[in-house]
Amino acid sequence: MPANVKGRRDLSIGIIGAGPGGIALGIFLRKKGFRNFTIFDREDGVGGTWRINTYPGLACDVKSHLYSYSFDLNADWSRLWSGQREILEYFERCARRHRLDQHLLLDTEIVSARWDGDAWLLGTAEGAQHRFDVVVSAVGLFTRPVMPDLVEEEPFAGTVMHTARWDHTVDLTGKRVAVLGTGSTAAQLIPEVAKVAATVYSVQRSPTWILPKPDRPYTERERRIFRYVPLAKKVYRTRLWLRSEANISVIEHGSDKTREFTEVALKVLENTVEDADLRRTLTPQHPLGCKRLVFASDYLPTLTRPHVRVVASPARALRRRVLVTEDGTELDVDVVVCATGYAAADYLGQIDVTGEGGASLREVWREGAHAYLGMAVPRFPNFFMLYGPNTNVGSNSVLFMLEAQAHYIVRALAHMRRRGRTYIAVRPEVMAAFLARIDRWMTGTVWLTRCSSYFRAENGRVVTQWPRSAGAFWKMTRRFRPSDYLFGSPVGGGVGGAALQAAENP
Repeated sequence: MPANVKGRRDLSIGIIGAGPGGIALGIFLRKKGFRNFTIFDREDGVGGTWRINTYPGLACDVKSHLYSYSFDLNADWSRLWSGQREILEYFERCARRHRLDQHLLLDTEIVSARWDGDAWLLGTAEGAQHRFDVVVSAVGLFTRPVMPDLVEEEPFAGTVMHTARWDHTVDLTGKRVAVLGTGSTAAQLIPEVAKVAATVYSVQRSPTWILPKPDRPYTERERRIFRYVPLAKKVYRTRLWLRSEANISVIEHGSDKTREFTEVALKVLENTVEDADLRRTLTPQHPLGCKRLVFASDYLPTLTRPHVRVVASPARALRRRVLVTEDGTELDVDVVVCATGYAAADYLGQIDVTGEGGASLREVWREGAHAYLGMAVPRFPNFFMLYGPNTNVGSNSVLFMLEAQAHYIVRALAHMRRRGRTYIAVRPEVMAAFLARIDRWMTGTVWLTRCSSYFRAENGRVVTQWPRSAGAFWKMTRRFRPSDYLFGSPVGGGVGGAALQAAENP
């Protein structure tokens, strides 16, 4: 394939992250005839969070056939909700099948991105620099683990680890293990730890709502149908998508769907936990949906087992073999596992991004991360994001959102290539209007209730969530609108001196 179209130089594209978003974008770029792109990842393979996270019990909380690309359906999912190893293998197969190997630069951590007026310079942790016309961040939400602030009053003689950095050399058999956190990770991990540990402490700051997850293996007959009747898995996936879309009102505070889900969660709690005191301890005080929903069928039963104890006070300090909670409770422990999540609201927090005029993206976002359609920010030309601000969907699969964004970015780049443009930046007034719409749509959502979650920035603004359905996002991104952007072409050898155009016809 030639490196130009109609005699024009093909755009060079740097993609940061080889997770589901980066893989999808790479596949779409190849399909559109782009060949001059590189996908960086700090790990030794593709898969993103599904490669980094390997803790016991890890699985997806979206059904397998929906948590997969629409263009590469998998007939051989083993379960309704597949585990980490199977999901990672799926993304590895997709990367191989679509010939992304030649575009990968692994074991390479990008720590900086700087616009020099003509192109982007990506700096690595080793001090190398890579130059690209366009950069796309596909680092995702769940990349920077958050550790609790534990005071080490004495040197701790045991092991402390975050679930995102699971140490497989640590044998939990017969150990006393404290698990900090009550979210999806803790709900998956604790039942597995309880199978081998002598004692398990579930140390919680606050309980969370638990909805059932009736997982089961697919039968051989079902898998055979998916394998030999291609339309079957398309129809099945569409049904799952429509069912998820029908649940979108769960994000509305006080909606019928929220009340329905709350009643289900309360019924599950009542039927599972006989002890009234424990049941009260495990009953959340926040509205269902204001934090990430947790789906688990074995978590609550595990918390009732004799060797598992729920501690309703957050961890505060460590001593030699003791974990101390805020209410003064002392727990004899060998291992402390932090299922304490990620700095999800701090987008690109680990990468220093510098745009036009030395603008720091971290400073631009000091009042909360924002981007047009979750992808573009004024003053940061030729820079896009996947899974950026306000694109975490409240109901449905994030892979659907990633596909929509990847298609949109490729359409934007194809427009630039077709018109011979080398500079694109979202117009500030377009960004402002979009942000006003997001804030308006947030009114009435459960995320704005009194609730602490990773959805919100320090000032309280919801910066991670998309306040509409996945279908609504697809409709907004299915066409690239050149009039939303400023464009330019090289003048005197660099786009920094380009004559920018406020609008272009498609």
